[in-house]
Amino acid sequence: MFFSTLIKKLTRIRRQEIPLNLLSRLWIEKEMSGKSSSNTSVTHQWIYDDINQFYARYIAPKMTELGPAVPVINHLLTILDNAGNCPACKDIFDATAGITNFTLREHSLNVSRIAVDMIKKAHRDYDKILGKILIICLGHGIGVLSSTNTIGGVVAKTLLMIDPLIQDLPYKQDIITAILTVCEGNPKTDGAKILKSVFFAAKQQEAERSKILSEINSPDIPDIQKIRAAIQTPQEK
Repeated sequence: MFFSTLIKKLTRIRRQEIPLNLLSRLWIEKEMSGKSSSNTSVTHQWIYDDINQFYARYIAPKMTELGPAVPVINHLLTILDNAGNCPACKDIFDATAGITNFTLREHSLNVSRIAVDMIKKAHRDYDKILGKILIICLGHGIGVLSSTNTIGGVVAKTLLMIDPLIQDLPYKQDIITAILTVCEGNPKTDGAKILKSVFFAAKQQEAERSKILSEINSPDIPDIQKIRAAIQTPQEK
């Protein structure tokens, strides 16, 4: 696969081109091995409430099931907490699509919520794929945080940033393949199919929310008091 070969080349010779000054905490020493579930169940407190709420609902109750995915998920949440207040990509399937009115943090959490709720309904043993799906969904767009012009765009930069975090995971290749193939428009794994489905669901939700917010903030919204005054009869006035 051309894109796969490209990513291998990028990983080998272009890693130093990615400015990660905003992501310094990404490379803190990994604690991926030899850790019990009790060591990964420390209560986290992030700056943004939506991350704390997401953690409390989706991560904290599933520490044992998530296992080695927990440190990676925590890294990704920390990235989103520290630097995710930037605009998200409008469309990971279109390199020229620009940005949205939603932040990367909001979009990534939204995609992840939809994914977890979906696999709960569709997969009997969803706990077995929960960690992998959360990593894919939380991390699929973090390449937008780098301003470097890199061959492969946001997708390539995303994989370069995620790669050091997932080295020790047994489903590392599943994560890479999911992000690669879904952005090529040809999802080849369950993870890629789930990401594609929930990405478009989140995009639709965000479009609807943007429309509602724009209508609320529009100066063209009729003044209710004026309308009432206009339709009142002389006796009522």
